[in-house]
Amino acid sequence: MTRLAELQSDPAFQQAVLAVRGAASTLSGRAVTAEEASFLVGIALATYANAGGLTEPSVSRLARFSDTLGQDETLDSLTKH
Repeated sequence: MTRLAELQSDPAFQQAVLAVRGAASTLSGRAVTAEEASFLVGIALATYANAGGLTEPSVSRLARFSDTLGQDETLDSLTKH
């Protein structure tokens, strides 16, 4: 099982995806897919963790799911299509 698959199978993550899917669907006026909601939850978790909003035990648990960025890589370079 990959780290991402492990995170996505976590019950708390799945509940967050369901909540975001419902809220985003209501706000956007269209049905948001589970994949889109999962992506949004991942962004929210990363942003919250990087802003110092998580305690050390939580950051350590989340860190095992993240890959190491290369020297010249940034979030912007990774999210550009």
